[in-house]
Amino acid sequence: MRISSSLIGLRALEAVLGGLFFYAGLQKVLHLHEFAEAVLAYRLLPESLVGLAVAGLPWAEIAAGLCLVAGVKRRSGLLLLAGLVAVFLVVIFVSMARGLSIDCGCGLFFQRQVGWAAVLEDAVLLIWAAGLYWWELLRYEKCGPEPIVQAAP
Repeated sequence: MRISSSLIGLRALEAVLGGLFFYAGLQKVLHLHEFAEAVLAYRLLPESLVGLAVAGLPWAEIAAGLCLVAGVKRRSGLLLLAGLVAVFLVVIFVSMARGLSIDCGCGLFFQRQVGWAAVLEDAVLLIWAAGLYWWELLRYEKCGPEPIVQAAP
């Protein structure tokens, strides 16, 4: 059997991205009160919708992350993550334009204020997810569903 190195690389990049979002979503679930405070600080949603956002967003991140880590519904997971990151970018830009000095509520490894560092991080994540989605889409159109391990010629 021959293992396709490009597919292994693709899966590794997907798994790392999925792991990051799984971790971020899990941190939000484990610290729900702090995440709710971060969402409220943005002052973009009516208070009646904050609970819905706080309850749903972490689970969307966890589900999409698990899809990528497990290698199932990869394109759906990538599309969801790219959409989430695009929304995060808009929210950060709006908050910067409004002059808010608040915690971004990202849920990764450290707390960070809304600003250019958060924009850079989210831009990298968006390019990463969109690039993987595009690669996955092109590969599927060219080859169809292809296993990582292939029979040797």
